[in-house]
Amino acid sequence: MVAAEERVVVAFVMHVRHTGPLPTPLGVVPPTGRTSAARTIDILEVHDERVTAITVVADELGLLIGLGAVRLS
Repeated sequence: MVAAEERVVVAFVMHVRHTGPLPTPLGVVPPTGRTSAARTIDILEVHDERVTAITVVADELGLLIGLGAVRLS
């Protein structure tokens, strides 16, 4: 986690179990029941001690590889 005057940035790994349809840029991935991890960065803009905007950047490719929906050759 990094904090600056108007922003807080948090990087973390989100562990998930894929139990429902997952909409992705490649199409919907049907439930696999598998577990996977997604590296994620959240950028929170803060004004007057309140979060006013959130930007999320996630490693969707890594998540899809972990679920077996995408394979690298």
